[in-house]
Amino acid sequence: MTDPILELATITLAPGVTEQELVTAAAAFQRDFLDHQDGFIRRDMIRREDGRFVDVILWESRVQADAVFQRAMASPVAGQYFSLMQMDPETAETGVEHCPVLCSFTRKE
Repeated sequence: MTDPILELATITLAPGVTEQELVTAAAAFQRDFLDHQDGFIRRDMIRREDGRFVDVILWESRVQADAVFQRAMASPVAGQYFSLMQMDPETAETGVEHCPVLCSFTRKE
């Protein structure tokens, strides 16, 4: 079995884009793209204190995360989401980190 991977994608909004527009587009990206991808486990969107955002995605493996990233680059749904961000399509992976999950803890009832 492979180790799960946590993907951290830092987002800076394009000029004029609101937080609500980002949240709406993130929900569409989830519903129309990520929910259909092998290896996807969960996702959270967080707002940093500096005003940027981080899309936090848990994947079953790095191989699956990389494969989905390649499909996303060709997806119109993903393109709509990415269009709200300041990013260069040629270097879209800049600002994305993949970190192996060493261990996980949850609250015990």
